[in-house]
Amino acid sequence: MTRSRKPRINLFGYENDQGVVVRTENPNKWFIKCKSCGKEHEQTSREIQRNQKSMSCENYRPHNWSGLEKQDSHIRRTYGITLEQYHELLKIQNDGCAICGRKEEPDGRRLAIDHCHNSGNVRGILCNNCNNGLGSFGDSINGMLKAIEYLKNPPMNALAR
Repeated sequence: MTRSRKPRINLFGYENDQGVVVRTENPNKWFIKCKSCGKEHEQTSREIQRNQKSMSCENYRPHNWSGLEKQDSHIRRTYGITLEQYHELLKIQNDGCAICGRKEEPDGRRLAIDHCHNSGNVRGILCNNCNNGLGSFGDSINGMLKAIEYLKNPPMNALAR
């Protein structure tokens, strides 16, 4: 007994909420002219019949999209501030790190949001080096004072006398 392939459905001209099927190149892929952006997107017959949005569309948003941009939703979830508040805080700090004044990271990333690990409250915006430095001392003032004392009087100075 030979296995026969299920006949392909002809979807030319088929219209759903996303667009109209305009052409095909192989048995499994169809091209739909998108109503949202006006471009052609490749989809399977199943995706077309299920009225799925094309993920290659520039206007595509997943079903659980909150309406916020990715960076804004991340800092809201993680730090409890909005992207607008981040930019206001940065403006207060003369568009740079609150400690050293660096305006941007060498690799192009945005400056880090510094927060208290005990309370979760945002303290300011720091460059990666300053933020890691504070974290290395466990946000401890005593540890920072010992480091300052070490820089002022390194043990090697006692040997040089």
